Amino acid sequence: MREAVCRRLVEALAVSAGETLWRGLAALSMLAAVPLADAAEFATNYAKADTRRWSCRLCEFDRASAQAGAFTAGAMESKGGEARFGRDNGIDRSGGHLDLNADYQLTTVSGWLMELTGRNLGLDSRAAALRLEKRRRYGLRARYRETPRNRSDDGRSPFVRMDGLQLPHAWVPAFSTSGMTQLSESGRTVKLSSKRRRSELGAWFKPLPALTLEAGYFHERKRGIQETSRDFLYQATVLPQPIDYRIEGADTRLRYVSQRLSAAISYAHRRFDNGERELVWDNPYAGSTARGRSATAPANQASTLSFVSRLRLHRSTRLNLSLARTEAKQNAPFVPYTSNADLDLAPIGEPGLGANRESLSAAANLVSRPRKGLRLSLAHGVVERTDRRRALTLTPVLGDLFATAPVQAVGYDYRRASTEFNLRYGLPDGTRFAAGFRNREHRRSNLEIAGNDERRGWLEASRELGAGWRLSLRHARGSRDASEFVANTANNSLTRRHYQAARREREWRGGLRFDSASSGLSVGLDANLRRFSYPDSLLGLKRDRSSGWLADVAHAVGDRMSLSGFFGVQWRKATTAGSVAFPEREWSYATDDRVRSAGGRLAVKDFPLPSLDLRLEYAHSDGAGDYATTFESATADFPRLISQHRSLDVRLQTAWRWKSKVALRYYYERYRAADWAIDGVGQDAIRNVLAFGRASPRYRNHLLAVSLRREL
Repeated sequence: MREAVCRRLVEALAVSAGETLWRGLAALSMLAAVPLADAAEFATNYAKADTRRWSCRLCEFDRASAQAGAFTAGAMESKGGEARFGRDNGIDRSGGHLDLNADYQLTTVSGWLMELTGRNLGLDSRAAALRLEKRRRYGLRARYRETPRNRSDDGRSPFVRMDGLQLPHAWVPAFSTSGMTQLSESGRTVKLSSKRRRSELGAWFKPLPALTLEAGYFHERKRGIQETSRDFLYQATVLPQPIDYRIEGADTRLRYVSQRLSAAISYAHRRFDNGERELVWDNPYAGSTARGRSATAPANQASTLSFVSRLRLHRSTRLNLSLARTEAKQNAPFVPYTSNADLDLAPIGEPGLGANRESLSAAANLVSRPRKGLRLSLAHGVVERTDRRRALTLTPVLGDLFATAPVQAVGYDYRRASTEFNLRYGLPDGTRFAAGFRNREHRRSNLEIAGNDERRGWLEASRELGAGWRLSLRHARGSRDASEFVANTANNSLTRRHYQAARREREWRGGLRFDSASSGLSVGLDANLRRFSYPDSLLGLKRDRSSGWLADVAHAVGDRMSLSGFFGVQWRKATTAGSVAFPEREWSYATDDRVRSAGGRLAVKDFPLPSLDLRLEYAHSDGAGDYATTFESATADFPRLISQHRSLDVRLQTAWRWKSKVALRYYYERYRAADWAIDGVGQDAIRNVLAFGRASPRYRNHLLAVSLRREL
């Protein structure tokens, strides 16, 4: 009798888990009075029922601990390692690597849950996470992640890191790179790479069923070497700049969730510190300045107090609100004007900038479904930023050689407002319509363009044509008007920066798709065209056009084999006008970029032997860029930029023993690039530029991996 009562209670909970407590108690009282013969009238097939999400705290057969998980261990051999191949995964060298992954989950009778995951534990891209929770009461979490970023390992530089970037003692300065007699002998290999290490801790607590308190802390450090350049007016040097960033932050949040209202108030604080606060380097050129010095990213901190809510006004209408206030501070010590002792300049009057930046953002979004198939959305948002700092008069120094007239340092304030309306309507026959309009206002201080007013509208339509065919179209038009040019800089008044200038926009998108559930066939074709023009820009960017199309096909042959493939092309063309002697337009610069991509995938189960699964993927991509400058009716073409990528990924997996699988993987990748700005530019190729002498990446990489997966 007791077992039958418990089973009936589980069925009632599965059907109506959201009913109120008094209804559950009433159901329990009724079930207690049901005779055993009545329960036997309902024939239940528990073999076909999915009971994984069922829970009954009163039933003995549910009161048991459970654990699940899987562990993967294997070895990988990489041949032809290269920095670009291992830029994100850490496999940047030839040789052996470990393949280690783990998943573990434990639930106890008392309601405790523990989850442990680990990814790429044998590589530089490793990540691990631990979650520990008491059901509906409180929980803890911890995470750790490493993110490598390898760029190149073929650069060469005479600089070594000792009290800044120093040149060898035997270095012979010269007015050009050809006269630096120790350049070839003192070149050292430079690896441009970095690694982030991030640790996180968090906790949550529910004092009430509808109330949750959350708190968290993280610490992140990034170290490595990046490429940068500095100059003494007309003599430039490419430098291996050290990286040592530290970021830490703390968050706390209070959330309230009910059927009608969801709201949260949160506070976040961030602190950034740069372990390399100055970049100091020896001057390799003959001149009056022995060492150069410049400031790097300054230490700063920011805090944000925010509120977000979602209120259900009606069963078909809701209102979303958000409000946030952010304050950022920076008061790093100033670096002296120059390292040139011949420039007699008074020190800066203040020790630091004393900057305080405040921003306030607010947004509201009203969403309603007044009738079936109709959805309306109205949103409005405002962002205001105020930049406060000390009133300073500073003296610019050009290339550590010349001092110009003093200038007044000013802040940069702005205000942005956006209003957007969206409408979507669907008919029973499968026809869908959508329309929208957006208006944006930008107001700025201390810039050449003080404000912009932008409008954009769009229309969408899709139609079920029958027999599995579907057609979709989208058209959008936009315009952005700019205020009068403010001559507060030395720039040419005919020049308009593209992100501030008046602009006209046209966009078309379309698609045709066929889906057949009976045959398992899916075919699609999508195309796009987008144009930008800048009518008021006599100099600068004049036109920008992008277009392309993509075709894809997929076919499922039963439940054991599937085939898919795609092919697409994307173009981008732009024209820029310029001038050698202001203000007349004298030359134009045209770019033409193209990317062609194709790929395919084959997945087969139980082939060619039972329990043997095969997956094969191939990707192919070719990119090319043509750049030409026209001057006085004569056109000069730059060498073509080339990027070619090929990859083949073959995976085999088979059952070995009970709950154990063996996987074999072979991955091949080939990459070729050509960049005239890098290739053939040695350290002494340009007389007034000391370069790294790097080359465009070219490699073939083979990766072979064998792993064993064991489930608990």
